[in-house]
Amino acid sequence: MKPESVKNIDDISKFAMLNQGNTAEIYSYGDGKILKLFRDSMPFSLINKEYECGKAINAKLKNTPKVFDMVSYKSRYGIVCERITGGDMIGAMLGKIYKIRKYSRELAFLHSEIHNAQVDLPQNVKETLRENIDFADLLTDSEKENIKSYISTLPDKNSLCHFDFHPGNVMIRDGALCVIDWMTACKGDASADAARTVLLLRYGEMKYGNPFLKAAVRIFKRYIGNIYFREYKKLTGITEYDTERWILPIAAARLSEWITDGEKEKLLKLIKEKLRYTENPKNISK
Repeated sequence: MKPESVKNIDDISKFAMLNQGNTAEIYSYGDGKILKLFRDSMPFSLINKEYECGKAINAKLKNTPKVFDMVSYKSRYGIVCERITGGDMIGAMLGKIYKIRKYSRELAFLHSEIHNAQVDLPQNVKETLRENIDFADLLTDSEKENIKSYISTLPDKNSLCHFDFHPGNVMIRDGALCVIDWMTACKGDASADAARTVLLLRYGEMKYGNPFLKAAVRIFKRYIGNIYFREYKKLTGITEYDTERWILPIAAARLSEWITDGEKEKLLKLIKEKLRYTENPKNISK
């Protein structure tokens, strides 16, 4: 799809904003639909990729929102998709703390189901990581080349990977789970996708939201991550090493994203530690 073929929106004020994140604002868009309007810094190619991936994934997975159209507003582009009523899993966990273990286990089961789906996507995990690492300005050229070279030693597989899978991207509708935000979807080693989820839960920080919510999320994230990962290992049979060997390139690629300075500082420290072991890949999980 080319930009000139996208339907234009003249006035965004007639739509109520529901939420916002690092890359987009979410608006109500008529009966049963929402508009995910991306910030003007988001390249059209990435938005179009999410649109096309969403269409392909819809055909294979039931627990994803339907994707309808692409639209534009001034210099920004957006995707119209099905509105999933209810809240996300983070809100459910914070609202019912006694159910954190249950939700964390469900998160792991849902992730394993995604990895079993057969969806043919053009982008693979390794390509995605290499491209993002090139835009990680906090790394030196030699560090980037070292990490990209290390990626070549990692497994090539063909699982569907969401690559931004965390409780904030899992909605709960009438008790059923629905996975949103497929912009980063690619194919590759499922362990890489699980490793990114672990990294997000260990180090990720919210950029928007009220102070109470941000503080509460920080408190529970590691706990959620530990339960999720234990359950995911039981379900899939992967080992700690399978995921930990992906942490270095995933952390490096994460530096290219819109994240807080605090998260960048933590990731840089982790990357420096991991780089000490790249000469012997078997040591990368230390």
